[in-house]
Amino acid sequence: SVLMAFILMKQFGITSNIMSLGGIAIAVGVLVDSSIVVVENAYRNLAHAQGSGEPIDYTEISIRSAQQVGRAIFFSLAIIVVSFLPVFLLEGQEGKMFHPLAWTKTFALASSAIISITLVPMLMTMLMRGRFRTEKENPVSRWLMRLYAPLLRTALRFRKTTLGVNVAALLV
Repeated sequence: SVLMAFILMKQFGITSNIMSLGGIAIAVGVLVDSSIVVVENAYRNLAHAQGSGEPIDYTEISIRSAQQVGRAIFFSLAIIVVSFLPVFLLEGQEGKMFHPLAWTKTFALASSAIISITLVPMLMTMLMRGRFRTEKENPVSRWLMRLYAPLLRTALRFRKTTLGVNVAALLV
């Protein structure tokens, strides 16, 4: 995604200055999220398929997994790009300063969307093999669920208190 962003920067005549590199730095956290969602969904589907005892078609499961989350990934990245539209409307010195940041972040996010729905599923079919544990079989997941479940039950039992604590923390 970053390489594709640099290629697009070259094509659009955007220099590698502190603001354009800042756009890529800001986008890095979001870039990996979309691919992680696709891989995690495929892992979950593969673990479920292995638990059913039927023969596994890795290609079919990878494609179905990417299709399940592809639309959500695309729209989540599109919303982030749309949030930068006001930056594109800046004029004068502010526009000159922030346009490279907005463009490079947009390039990186668009590249990430393309990679997460094309390259990642293809790599999953090649690299994801072996035995996959379900969440209930995974010791780390079991430990985290035992830690999280009581907190969640308490928060749901005391909804108004939970909401009040969060609002107070936000105000502070």
